[in-house]
Amino acid sequence: MNREDDQSPPPASPQPHEAPTVPPVAGAEQEPPQAPGASPAGATAPRRRRGPRPVPPGVEYHRVLAREKRGIWRGIAALTLLMVGMLVFAFGFAFLGMFVDLALGRPGPMNGGGFTPVAMAASLLGLVLLLPWSMLVQRWLYGVRGASLHSVRSLFRMEVFGRSLLVVLPIWTVYLTVFTLFTPYPTTAWAAADLIAMFGIVVLLAPLQSAGEEYGFRGLAFRVAASWGRGPRTALVLGVVVSSLLFMVAHLALDPWLNLYYFVFGATLALITWRTGGLELAVVVHAVNNTLAFLLSLTMHTDFEEGMERTVGAGSAVMLLPCVLLVGITAVVWFRTRDTGPATTPAEHHSEPTATSEPARGTEPR
Repeated sequence: MNREDDQSPPPASPQPHEAPTVPPVAGAEQEPPQAPGASPAGATAPRRRRGPRPVPPGVEYHRVLAREKRGIWRGIAALTLLMVGMLVFAFGFAFLGMFVDLALGRPGPMNGGGFTPVAMAASLLGLVLLLPWSMLVQRWLYGVRGASLHSVRSLFRMEVFGRSLLVVLPIWTVYLTVFTLFTPYPTTAWAAADLIAMFGIVVLLAPLQSAGEEYGFRGLAFRVAASWGRGPRTALVLGVVVSSLLFMVAHLALDPWLNLYYFVFGATLALITWRTGGLELAVVVHAVNNTLAFLLSLTMHTDFEEGMERTVGAGSAVMLLPCVLLVGITAVVWFRTRDTGPATTPAEHHSEPTATSEPARGTEPR
């Protein structure tokens, strides 16, 4: 072998991070070159999610709107919309009722006359609208379905509602009968036709008016304020306190005893909503309380304008009686849920099947 042959240069080795070039195979189909940043062939680009934001799994009722960012300004906007909407609905229906009374030739309370069935219907209808309005605000500002305000299962649990009604109705009947006996209100003359009309309006609209307030304050306001808290305890305290203060302010009472009652009413029902995981029991308590109170007032021919007086001196220490009753019911609910704890949303969120996906086992249509 010649020495010159030994001095031939060695073969070039591949550079680091550079794949060795593979010669093309004759007859093989070549893929066209791809632009930088393009998705690989056969891969589909991620689609932007449409529709409502899913309810987070395994969280308590008041934490459904919680996010990594607290969104304080978003919450303030939601609470402002809730309160402004309530005022707009209330005054709007009040003026509508005034015009209807004038058309009927009857001066209503806004015209210096007495309380009329039309004025009663108008005052209740304005608060009924808080129910759809609260759902709309939650969907608009947080992207979460309005139906999730019902409960952690995003539906109104009729079994919980029925059991609650069977227990609460007789208890509240006894309480309000005794309360009315010891705290009589001034009476006035009522026409028989007005009494019948008022009875129908109260039975039909008072439960819905109560539900509207619950969805607004124990639903939306409770969740919004709780979303500001980092930990579960801070969130619960914020939700209970803020929603109860708003509920108290919404009643425009100047008497300290009445304000204490409204705050305790809101706080206890917020705790009940937290423990039961839904608004069903809170709606029952509120609806039974308002409906029976109105019906007893009609039975006693009470002057509704005097009965709704909320200036200083309108309340007294007797308002401690309903406060004690509300605290007692809350304690019973807490005791009955001591082993399970507060109800939470389903642990796993199952997405809705698409047109190309196979149905899960046991969910095929029959």
